[in-house]
Amino acid sequence: MRRKPNSSGPLRLKIEPVVGVAEALAERVRGELPTHDGLAAAAGGVAAAAQQAERVSHAMRSPLSLHRLPAAFLAAALACLAVWIYWRFFYVATLTLALPDRDASQLRAALAGPHRVELQLVEVPGSREAVAKVAADQVDLAFVQGGLEIPPELPRLETPSPELVLWLTRDRASHPRQVKKVLTSLAGEGSHSVAQAFLTAWRIDKQVEFIHDWRRLTTDPDYQIADHIDAVFVVKDQADDKTILGLDKLLAAGFRLRSPDLGARLGKFDYLKTATIPPGYLQTDPAVPAEPLATYSVTTFVVARRNLTPRLLAQAAHVLDARPVTIAEREFNPTTAEASEIFQGIEAFMGIIVNIGLAFLALLGLDLMMYRKQFHELNSLISLLSMLQSNKDVLGLNDSGKKAENLLYLSLVSDLLGVISMISSYYTQENSSLLFNNLSEVIHQRCDGLKINIQLKILHASVELPQGAAQFQ
Repeated sequence: MRRKPNSSGPLRLKIEPVVGVAEALAERVRGELPTHDGLAAAAGGVAAAAQQAERVSHAMRSPLSLHRLPAAFLAAALACLAVWIYWRFFYVATLTLALPDRDASQLRAALAGPHRVELQLVEVPGSREAVAKVAADQVDLAFVQGGLEIPPELPRLETPSPELVLWLTRDRASHPRQVKKVLTSLAGEGSHSVAQAFLTAWRIDKQVEFIHDWRRLTTDPDYQIADHIDAVFVVKDQADDKTILGLDKLLAAGFRLRSPDLGARLGKFDYLKTATIPPGYLQTDPAVPAEPLATYSVTTFVVARRNLTPRLLAQAAHVLDARPVTIAEREFNPTTAEASEIFQGIEAFMGIIVNIGLAFLALLGLDLMMYRKQFHELNSLISLLSMLQSNKDVLGLNDSGKKAENLLYLSLVSDLLGVISMISSYYTQENSSLLFNNLSEVIHQRCDGLKINIQLKILHASVELPQGAAQFQ
């Protein structure tokens, strides 16, 4: 009957039987060849080598064994490299962004494009609430209008979408000192804060009362502007539909757009920049303003929470860069500097790969050095056995007792060589990295060559030489 193949797995050497065979051979040498101290010492050395292999096998079962280090390092390094590549080129993070729910049409349009990060918008009433949320780590980013106090430890970036200061007055209050009541946005928000700064610079802050009705003006069609309101001060996105609607109502009520001149006091406000509204920019018929009007733009900041990671900070810096790709940008015409950057990136990536490989080979070499001593001992035992069997010829030997002793001697040496070869195979089986070293192969080749030589000598025992040749021997 045909036997089924063994399905329990590949055959593996066990060191315990090898140790038993080596110790039994040492006992046989001491018992059957008591006068051959050299062979007894060699047999004892083979038994000791087998016992050392058993101790090494127990040490190799530990998870912290040195032979596991190269493979563990390579796996960890490749995993880290894969994570780095994914994190650098493929990972899309989600950032929460506090954005005022009004007066931000340009900002919303900019955010509508594709980004390197996913943006989750959190609507807030105004910039003051946005600052509070980002300072409390409730959101990652916030759009904050200049003029509000931002904690100095929060990273910030000036956006490319500033808002304009719009200052409108009735004819009876053409000069700031004639102003008593000013309509503006919500109390404490960006427009109100900037208005307070302007009125303080004009030294009329003590005489002015604020009316916070800008939202009603732009959302309630039935809202009527009270006659006692002398001026309107807001910082708004001039392209927003609500801003245009509010201006139309104000112009229809007799307000006129005027220049909010600060003069030399402008240097006190780092968030203000001079700007000019061109004729007909806000209304074409009739043209508003009728001629170029000097005003100021108020910087809007992207503010990040204090513990945002450097990578996300870098991504946040490009949050407003989204725009359609032009045909010209699709062309690949690298300059010398761009080509240099490409090659530097390739060099850096290849350097990482090479360094990982070198580190793996270095650890592999360290592992091999730990086994070099054992292989040298096995090599020394082979050399000793080769020397001991060199004068144990049986060809032409007429003394039957001596011939039997030599045959036993050669047989035991052959068995000891087989044990040495098995010990070498066991080391290679337990630590596959030894395959990268030729020491194990040298052990097998020397053992096989010497065993063939011994077998030839044993075969010579059956050869009968002529009488003269035997005497010559």
